[in-house]
Amino acid sequence: MNRLFWLQLALLVAVVITLAFYRVSPNKVKEQNIIAELQLHQSPGSIRFFQVVSNSISFFSLGIPAVFLFTGLVKKKKLWVRQSLIILLSIALGGSISAILKRTIKEPRPYEVDSRIAQLSVGGSNSFPSGHTVEATAAAIGFSAILFRTPLSIFLSVAWALTIMFSRIVLGVHNITDILGGVAIGCIGMLIIHHLFQQRPLPEENS
Repeated sequence: MNRLFWLQLALLVAVVITLAFYRVSPNKVKEQNIIAELQLHQSPGSIRFFQVVSNSISFFSLGIPAVFLFTGLVKKKKLWVRQSLIILLSIALGGSISAILKRTIKEPRPYEVDSRIAQLSVGGSNSFPSGHTVEATAAAIGFSAILFRTPLSIFLSVAWALTIMFSRIVLGVHNITDILGGVAIGCIGMLIIHHLFQQRPLPEENS
């Protein structure tokens, strides 16, 4: 089990490093071309839709596990508390890794280097990786594989996360490699936190 964990972690780290090098290479111009083309085909309605989706991410990614955490504490449902903490801590860890990389790589956002690309959403610090994607990835994995674990939850979680990711590209604040890096880091956060919780026995539920 530990061997599999370290192998998965090493592969994900390798993906992030590879994407980081690609992101700061001249090849990023190809991604900027894609963003500029996407923006040309947007309507005011579609832009507004993607803005709403992008701005509402934490309402779902943090709100849903927070509700389960609070309910679990009130009703003494230890499993709900455990599941919620895995998701919330995974998002926190992934976000911390993302923040460190942003400040280390210091890659500008697409609209900052390409006049064809409009800034249609708030962009905080640097571009690589996408913090929204980190959060959406960790939350989607948690919702589909830990919290709900139903075919419908898997479909809705994946669809929601992909829409978040696409919105960040269309709105001009991230390149495709930023998104892919965010996915990898979201997976790293979930992998590490889930592994740490697996080292502890499952709590006994109160009846």
